[in-house]
Amino acid sequence: MNRLTMRTLLRRRLLEPTADQWDDSTLNSLLNLGLALVRKQVRKVDAEFDIRWEYRDTVAGTSWYEKPAGTRGPTEIGVKKASSDADWTALKRAPYHIARTYTSEAEMVYCHRGVYIGLFPAPTTGVTDGIQFLHAPTETLADDTDVPRIEESLQYAVVCWAALLAKGESPEDDSKDAKELARLLGDIPADYGSIDLGQPIPLQPDVADARGRTLGIRPSNDLYDRSW
Repeated sequence: MNRLTMRTLLRRRLLEPTADQWDDSTLNSLLNLGLALVRKQVRKVDAEFDIRWEYRDTVAGTSWYEKPAGTRGPTEIGVKKASSDADWTALKRAPYHIARTYTSEAEMVYCHRGVYIGLFPAPTTGVTDGIQFLHAPTETLADDTDVPRIEESLQYAVVCWAALLAKGESPEDDSKDAKELARLLGDIPADYGSIDLGQPIPLQPDVADARGRTLGIRPSNDLYDRSW
């Protein structure tokens, strides 16, 4: 359902089908806050349920680049070191105090520093869209035609949460909204508990990457064999 439908349902829960105490702008803000709270609950079950791709230009000699606005955290940072590169190379993450010691561009890593990521060593060439961010975003409904990127029953959970937030400013009983919200949120594992119904992910410890392996021997028990 889109924001217009959600706001109409919210007005019904507030027993105010025609604007009186609540103008559309205030209800839109409550819906966006409710959406953020519902998405937080979904992330507890599946941190990657909504991933977006965004890009930044690299600048020669510059290490620091601003993260996408409202990001909940990157899942992958990739770079093109030259305009001729066909794809972005995924970088490994390192703590800042270690990353800043890297000097070989072939071993470039990234680190976090507040709202920025750092590339070390700094790129030697500026590339348009040279950084690829795969990240978990914060979602905002800006127009009445916008539809949130969550399962439809959870879209109604946004309405219920917004109703709770609105009624929190008055002595009106909100227990019915709270019970309905709890019931809807309780179904999140059924909607997001498995990312692939046909091929569940098996438990597969990566013994080859474990610290302290004996004499460099790699036991042949991996499901997906990778040659060294």
